[in-house]
Amino acid sequence: MKKTLLRHNQNLSLAIIIGLSIALGFSIAANLYHRSTPAAAVAASESPLPQGWQDAFVLVAEKLRPCIVHITSEKTVEVPSFPWFDDFFWPFGGGRSRPEPEKRVQQATGSGVIVRSDGYILTNNHVVAGADRVTVKLADGREFTGKVLLDPYSDLALVKIDAKDLPAAQFGDSDKVKVGQWVAAIGNPFGLENTVTAGVVSAVRHISSSEDPLPGAEVIQTDASINPGNSGGPLVDLQGRIIGINFTIYTTSGGNVGVGFAIPANIAKNVMTQLIEKGKVVRGYLGVIPRDLTPVLREKLGVQEGALVESVDKDTPAEKAGIKVMDVIVSVNGKPVKDSADLRRIVQSIAPGTKVKVVVVRDKTRKTLDVTISELPVKSASAGGDKATDKIGLSVQPLTRELARQLGLDESVRGVLVRRVEPGSAADRAGIRRNDVIVEIDGNPVDSVASFTKAISKLKSGDTAIVVVQRGDRTQIITLRID
Repeated sequence: MKKTLLRHNQNLSLAIIIGLSIALGFSIAANLYHRSTPAAAVAASESPLPQGWQDAFVLVAEKLRPCIVHITSEKTVEVPSFPWFDDFFWPFGGGRSRPEPEKRVQQATGSGVIVRSDGYILTNNHVVAGADRVTVKLADGREFTGKVLLDPYSDLALVKIDAKDLPAAQFGDSDKVKVGQWVAAIGNPFGLENTVTAGVVSAVRHISSSEDPLPGAEVIQTDASINPGNSGGPLVDLQGRIIGINFTIYTTSGGNVGVGFAIPANIAKNVMTQLIEKGKVVRGYLGVIPRDLTPVLREKLGVQEGALVESVDKDTPAEKAGIKVMDVIVSVNGKPVKDSADLRRIVQSIAPGTKVKVVVVRDKTRKTLDVTISELPVKSASAGGDKATDKIGLSVQPLTRELARQLGLDESVRGVLVRRVEPGSAADRAGIRRNDVIVEIDGNPVDSVASFTKAISKLKSGDTAIVVVQRGDRTQIITLRID
């Protein structure tokens, strides 16, 4: 027994010695590691954020929560009491009075962010456009009726409520946004108030699709989850500064697939300032549809940078100055033009009425033309303005070659591209879809926004129009009844 106990004590002592040796070894190794680690590596491991990046989203959520609002817009529309009435009685002749249409209230919800403490809230145009009543619910539960200022061209809007001393979010500099940086999207997806989602900036790009309110404009792409109801909410950096206003997603399912887009904060800030000061946003207008140069076009046209003129609208500054299709615009008002987005940005920043020099390359020769910039008409952004949009509930944009290529359409297709269809509208009930190309209305060809507007303006309440659309590689004939 004693021998067994002695052997046990010896084993225990040996185990203690081994354990102490291992601990001492780890201590020495750790000390040597810290001594040998470069100072730059130590500094790199320290996050510039107060609580480290893992806590940054918590801080952002706490900081922005009071600034996020829930917006409800209401619109009264008339719908037939019995949609089948005409079809049923038509074979038996007239003589029957049509039932009075019902009045229904359509509701849409979205998000917004308080940008001034005196009650100014930034959101999307499509959240509040055409509404008879806009209600804003604050994070503290208070509700206000809002007054609306719209900018359809950028899909931005301001809602003013009668409140003071509100918590307001700060703007960041969207020109400094980097691909890969962490961001958070905040809003009310599916009515779930103050939802925060995390992601990164996936790209900063110029998109030309039906999802873009300003074709060719710069947008911020993110994989932070954005869903219906997020529209108008902010995309923020990890300091809680607004770097964009969420406005659309690319989706094949109706929900988030990791491809969302936000209007850059610098654009939103400029729109906000002009809406407050002038009541509208004033932009310069040239009257061309530009496209970017490809390597083949650069070689063929003999120019490395610029915006290729794809079409010239009638009675515009460009046509009056002699700008032609296939010209490459390389300079406007002394500023070099790198691509189509650059051209739009430069022209829109010029005050209407200003005379400028526009340099083009034509047949590999530079020509300087005198152009008087005019004001961008609002109807260039949507289906001929609010009246046409309200009448049938959709907005359109010109069908460019690039858009046709992206949609897989034949180059011979001419028409206007459906950018957005309002849920519950006449267009929606008729079955018109986003990305349809409207090519004909009541036998009249539609080859521009102007011709679309003209055709729609002829229709009155109760009329039925035959609309021909190109949907992918098929032609569809749609019966559209005007409310």
